Amino acid sequence: MRKIDLAGIGARLVAAALVIGAASCTRPPPPAAAKPPVEPNVEARRVEAAADAVYAQSLASGMVMSLVHGDQAGALAYGRQDPEDARPADARTLVRLQSVSKLLTADLLASLVSQGRVKLADPMEAYAPPGWKAPRTAADNPPITLLNLATHTSGLPREASIKPGPLAVPAQTARWAWLAIQRRLPAPGRGALYSNIAFDLLGDALSFAAKTPYGAALNAEVTGPLKMSDTTATPSPAQCRRMMAGDPNRRPYPCVDQSGEAASGGLYSTANDMALWLRAEVAPDAEQGRRAVSQVVYVRRDALASAIGLDHAGPASGVGLAWIEQDASPGRPRLLEKTGGGDGFLTYVVIDPVHRAAVFVGFNNVSGRRLGAVAEAADELVILLATEPDSIVIPGAPPVAGEPAGPPAH
Repeated sequence: MRKIDLAGIGARLVAAALVIGAASCTRPPPPAAAKPPVEPNVEARRVEAAADAVYAQSLASGMVMSLVHGDQAGALAYGRQDPEDARPADARTLVRLQSVSKLLTADLLASLVSQGRVKLADPMEAYAPPGWKAPRTAADNPPITLLNLATHTSGLPREASIKPGPLAVPAQTARWAWLAIQRRLPAPGRGALYSNIAFDLLGDALSFAAKTPYGAALNAEVTGPLKMSDTTATPSPAQCRRMMAGDPNRRPYPCVDQSGEAASGGLYSTANDMALWLRAEVAPDAEQGRRAVSQVVYVRRDALASAIGLDHAGPASGVGLAWIEQDASPGRPRLLEKTGGGDGFLTYVVIDPVHRAAVFVGFNNVSGRRLGAVAEAADELVILLATEPDSIVIPGAPPVAGEPAGPPAH
């Protein structure tokens, strides 16, 4: 019988196991090389190109623009102040805000709410002119509240059938007289219908609550603290000399007192002032005080029986105090926006409050129907700003706080 060398076999098995084990252990791959950071000036050029694209979409002879990226704000302008004038537009060129004026009315409302001077649920008639009688409507209709006025859910029409002129006192008298004889208003709160007359009545109510003319109240609570010296419904001759010409294909609209419709669409402003305002709208503490009231969405579209006049810049998902909400979608954050148009100008504001990015534009091409294209390009610019690092420098001149504040709208 052959003698088996168990010790030798065991030694060979251990050696084989070590070889197999060594072969089966793979060395981990080296770590992937980190991508080199994008140079800030490359990012800045990308933002500048996106801003240029907004102007290109307008096909306008002139545009002013305000940008906000975090703590930075910039005011810039394109084209000329007047198609027949060689002067270039600049950060202090005056434009009509049109319905973007409603956002400042909403800020005034939110400021008074945050101070406890009014409540959103207050009935409008609590702040009516002395002796005014509410219209007789259906007995089961609730009263129109300040919130209804500010969210386009009052049941009031888009416009009132009155022509009171541009001055504050006769305009206020005419619209409350018109309201007193309305008998077939729909119940508030059931549907949304974009309404200019609602915001003019809201401005009157806030004026009554503040015990001062609307323009003085706006200056005390909103434009004055931010040193927005060119934001007014009563521009001075010097300010009017800086006014951008309206659409050259429409009849000219003079630079005049528009205090009669200041709350709905009568304000003038500049890229400089709007940059100051937008920076405050997306400031780190913007969820405190009045913006905790003004940027809340109070009305969801899917809860309304109808919604008319809210989709000028895209499908609206909700309504805040004048702000129109567009819900988040894949690759696109939640945005708050507001459009304006008329008297030779189109305007648009869009903000991403979470990422502290914002854009305002005002331009003089109404006849070309370019608001949709410009709004889409401005949205893309805000989305780009929201993704850029804080280190980039955005285009435009840093806004300069005015001193003293400009003349208030009456």
